[in-house]
Amino acid sequence: AISPEKRAAGHDGLGGRDGHVHGEGHMLCAQRRGGWKGCARADRVRKKQLEEDRIRTEQTRKAQVAAMAKGVEPEEYEKETGILWESRFTDVPDDGNCLMHAVWLGLRKLAAFYPELKGDITLPDTAERFRAAAMMKMAKDPLYRDAIMNQLQLWLSVECDVLFCLEDLFLLPPDFQSLVVQMNQEVQAGGVTMDQLDLGSLVNQYIAAVSQKQVDSGREYYLPLGEIELEALCRAFDFRLQVVKTEALDMIVEGARQARNISEEDAKMVQSVVKPAADALLKGGASNEEVSEALRTLTMYIGNVLDSPKDDKFRTIRAGNPAFQKRVASKKAGLELVQSCGFARTEKDGEEFYTLPAEEEEGQPRLRAVKYCLDDFLVEHEQRTGGFGAVTAIVDPRTIHPEHIYDRNRENASKRLVRILNVRTNHYQVHLPRKP
Repeated sequence: AISPEKRAAGHDGLGGRDGHVHGEGHMLCAQRRGGWKGCARADRVRKKQLEEDRIRTEQTRKAQVAAMAKGVEPEEYEKETGILWESRFTDVPDDGNCLMHAVWLGLRKLAAFYPELKGDITLPDTAERFRAAAMMKMAKDPLYRDAIMNQLQLWLSVECDVLFCLEDLFLLPPDFQSLVVQMNQEVQAGGVTMDQLDLGSLVNQYIAAVSQKQVDSGREYYLPLGEIELEALCRAFDFRLQVVKTEALDMIVEGARQARNISEEDAKMVQSVVKPAADALLKGGASNEEVSEALRTLTMYIGNVLDSPKDDKFRTIRAGNPAFQKRVASKKAGLELVQSCGFARTEKDGEEFYTLPAEEEEGQPRLRAVKYCLDDFLVEHEQRTGGFGAVTAIVDPRTIHPEHIYDRNRENASKRLVRILNVRTNHYQVHLPRKP
């Protein structure tokens, strides 16, 4: 029971004043008017607001995906750039030199198919030599050296606990990391000022670390390149670099799926034939990587036909082709999958071929349905087995909206254009031009 004196003083019998309940380590608030119902109402209001926020976010996402589904017409994009492009990304070897390899491959294809865009730049014959040549050019670029200097000054000026949180520093060799940490501690302790440090020498050591192949436990690798290297690389070889935003990839893929102009009848017919053959390949004893390679090879063949429907050479595969034998024909159920996609076995002059008949209907809807079926099977397979990059198989890079691209050196570059996508940490795919 509460005495009249305590009640007059504001006690309500809950252990506090004015409806507040004091617990150990936390406080529950019950308003005098409405009591515990006030807390319940507040909880309902909060939940309602969270749900409304979730709905708004989902609606925004759906609107963005719908816009992506409309896409950019490949013909319009090609007219704008003056270059014909493949309808898929090309994976690049995961050799530690992946970004440089992607750029080198893009520039090489441009030079081969569009010699008028080559300019006076000489490209080395391997991606590794391209990296060496690029770093030599970049080392002479005063803007690149200034960018490195600014980065080093930042590292030396921050407190040590902040320095240890900077990921870019700890991608560099341990010896260089130790040197930067030591110099940072000297600056922070007041033993030396920034003006007294030989930062020019430190810049040279940074460039050497990024340029040279590193060795760790017998494994050779290159250090990944950062933003300042990308900017300098564009200037060194005078090209425009488009990097597709990785964070938008999920929505781009969803939009690509919605944009498929395939009838339900074609989709079901193709699924009923192609998927069982793909399942047989999966169960035929090949490794996960070999299954992915076979699927990618087939989608490449079909993509070539879709890109160049009037070029008959893309409709025929020579059975004795070493690459075809290694990647597809040697696998159990590999040839069955080829034939399920529409390729018919033929012979000419005693040699075996697989030929894809031309479709009478404009747009080749059945062949597009085959490609989408293979794409989806590849994505599902690699998601199950921990593969990477397969998700881009269902995206036509030519249709990606400009707002989902970081466009570097657009104003100053020639018409040379390289497009890449970072599919995971330091692993890239490149969008290659195709022969006119």
